Amino acid sequence: MTTQVIRRLLQTIPTLIGVSIVLVLIFHLIPGNFVDSNPTISKERATELKEMYGLNDPVHIKYIKWTQGVLKGDLGYSISHKQPVTTIIDRYVWNSVLIAGAVMVLSWIIAIIVGVFSAVRQHSFFDGVITFLVFAVMSLPSFFLGLLAIKLFAVDMRIFPIGGMTTTGANYEGWAHVWDVLEHMILPVIVLTALNVGGLTRYFRTSMLDVIKQDFIRTARAKGLKERTVIFKHALRNAMIPAITLLGFEIPSLFAGAMITESIFNWPGIGGVFLDAITARDYFLMLGYTFFIAFLTIIGNVVADLMYRVVDPRVRMK
Repeated sequence: MTTQVIRRLLQTIPTLIGVSIVLVLIFHLIPGNFVDSNPTISKERATELKEMYGLNDPVHIKYIKWTQGVLKGDLGYSISHKQPVTTIIDRYVWNSVLIAGAVMVLSWIIAIIVGVFSAVRQHSFFDGVITFLVFAVMSLPSFFLGLLAIKLFAVDMRIFPIGGMTTTGANYEGWAHVWDVLEHMILPVIVLTALNVGGLTRYFRTSMLDVIKQDFIRTARAKGLKERTVIFKHALRNAMIPAITLLGFEIPSLFAGAMITESIFNWPGIGGVFLDAITARDYFLMLGYTFFIAFLTIIGNVVADLMYRVVDPRVRMK
């Protein structure tokens, strides 16, 4: 197992190098930058900043300088925030993790329960209603669903706060602060869960349909086992094997942030910061953050492969 882990980690090195080359090349080809797009900066100051941050350097010089920084744990310097990119990521990414973690837990729990019952009662009224709701919610844009939730539950009913992470002007401490944050989380979590649960529900439904038609399920029923035992102990356990590998791909989504949803609810997450960086053409922040997510995606793939080897004995025997 240790040898497999080391081998998979070594295989990620060429991928990371290729990703870094592509990212630097793409951001080099994009016209404009933060200095040129800022009318408040004088020409003399603009020339000084370009020389300071190497904005006029050839692409291969940019790549060498940036790679040297990455090897030292430095993802670059954000001109718009006037802070290192690693500091900005560390400040905002955990707010996104808070939202994404809650969304992931709720999405998986709902998707497993609804997907299993939808598969067991295939072509029933319940299955038809779930299929309709899944595709209806998946077809809605995130900004529309977010604004609709704010209109109904925050403006009209006044059940939840409109946006932000904490109440403006409040200095809560301890559990009062925790409850204040939880209240502000509810609406964005509901919106993102509604958007994410549909695809997972269809996945678990399809996986369960494949499993319950196999011979060992018919054998379990023929032995007189209770239907609940057949479904939840035998069928669901085997249907979860391919789904477990999806957990590895949830790692980058935890840290990526939901740009549009965070902006709508004014949640101080990394998604909104990245969207502002695009608007401001802060390419150092965009490059560093994109490489950070690419790195997490590659690590997630490695984790997914290793998890599949652990949970599926057939893979271990090969």
